[in-house]
Amino acid sequence: MIELLTSGTDKPNGCFQEMERRNDESNIKWVFRYLDGKGDKDDKAWLLLLGGRDVQHFRLRLAQSHARHDLTPSHWSHVAVLTRPTKSGGDLLLSEIALDPTEGFGFPPTCNGVQCSKISASAYGNVEAFPNVALVSLPIKTKQIHAGIAKFKKQRAVFDALELTVHWLSYLWGVGDTPNPLLQGHGIPSAAMAEVVLGAAGLDLTPGLADRSSCPEAIWQSVKWWHKYHDEAAGQTLAGIWHIEHRLYR
Repeated sequence: MIELLTSGTDKPNGCFQEMERRNDESNIKWVFRYLDGKGDKDDKAWLLLLGGRDVQHFRLRLAQSHARHDLTPSHWSHVAVLTRPTKSGGDLLLSEIALDPTEGFGFPPTCNGVQCSKISASAYGNVEAFPNVALVSLPIKTKQIHAGIAKFKKQRAVFDALELTVHWLSYLWGVGDTPNPLLQGHGIPSAAMAEVVLGAAGLDLTPGLADRSSCPEAIWQSVKWWHKYHDEAAGQTLAGIWHIEHRLYR
């Protein structure tokens, strides 16, 4: 099992609520319906949680069952940092370390594996491929996030995201006898990146984790169940919405 502590509260975060996705909505339209309704300003950042249903995302969800007390698969397989451009207007920007990047990996050592793109160019709007989606509003300025990501790209000696990527690709592709990386203390790359970047900005994203085995499931549990810590101890309320359509258990 992963060393993931319970929060001590039996009431979920009231600021993190379910919002149904309409029949004619893509995930991206769902996100913008919420953002437009909230009237969020440009100086804002979010986490985008996704749960995919293809083989690779299934294996990621199953691997995280060790982070759940009942050992059932996670609803989530990926997380990305979502920001607005530095200049007003324009498409929302995704910063992530996808294990199945649309444009391929290129030569990732130059940026510590981080991939940056526009949300409109991603495949994440596809509700068939990604039936589960959540959006978490972050109490951090956009400039801090952008600065943290830029720093992360150049600090491979401090946190080597490529090592995590290789561990996970080996596991996902069934290479040799590669064990579940989470049980070896290797977090899922994109979640680990978010953890490091937000931690540098002063947000302890997953206070329940005893080590650096960050994963989308740990982030989900933190937002949903560690709200007392975030609200009272850290003074940083985490709010947002979620929609779960695909479950791997009853």
